[in-house]
Amino acid sequence: METEKQKILDILEKSGIKDASFCAFLPLLPYLIECRAKARLPKNAKTVIPCIFPYKVKSKSPKNISRYSAVPDYHRVLSDYLSNATDNLRKQFPQNKFEFFIDNSPIPEVRAACIAGLGVKGDNGLLITDKYGSYVFIGEIVTDLEIECCEEYRECLHCGMCKKFCPKKDDIGCLSEITQKKGELDIKEITAIKKYKTIWGCDICSEVCPMNRDKEYTYIKEFKEGYKNEYTDGEDISGRAFEWRGPKVIKRNFDL
Repeated sequence: METEKQKILDILEKSGIKDASFCAFLPLLPYLIECRAKARLPKNAKTVIPCIFPYKVKSKSPKNISRYSAVPDYHRVLSDYLSNATDNLRKQFPQNKFEFFIDNSPIPEVRAACIAGLGVKGDNGLLITDKYGSYVFIGEIVTDLEIECCEEYRECLHCGMCKKFCPKKDDIGCLSEITQKKGELDIKEITAIKKYKTIWGCDICSEVCPMNRDKEYTYIKEFKEGYKNEYTDGEDISGRAFEWRGPKVIKRNFDL
């Protein structure tokens, strides 16, 4: 088992994935998320391999967008890494099945990553890793290969900083959700976007979290080379995290 575990980690690293671990599939069964991708889960799934991808770039801080949207769309970037890794795993273990998932996943990603020992769950719901803090994307590979796993679900310091500074305290709802909302915004929502000077997403809870101090920056080439720290009026949004919402929403927020 230990040999198989190391083989998998070596394959992942050669595929460009430096941070991964293992979680048994069974403890996640009660928490599986209903979605179309659930049909792709391998029959008799035994192990989940959560993989984390840091995205904080050592450059100028984002001006009017959140950090995750300052890098190229993570769905495309992570798909390339995980697809390559999965293909390589299938070659090494032809008798087993491997399927990868990103975002639209039946796997409760934060819980799986915590159980696998990759970090702790923050009060804001985010995974906070020792190495990169909460500035990470999560992907996972699910397999019917049984690997010995640790099971240690941990939570954060519960210091209350994220709740103290969250815009929700102003009774306006989630700022990130507001910036992604279609149609017209009400006066509270408009005021919030203007007050916090963001037109897409929100980093407040991460920025004030003491567990995010002095963490490593991303090593991922695509994120470093494609980094843009702001949205500019009328720019082509192809390949950006907000492309899926279309240009009207981000332009509306920019014009407020």
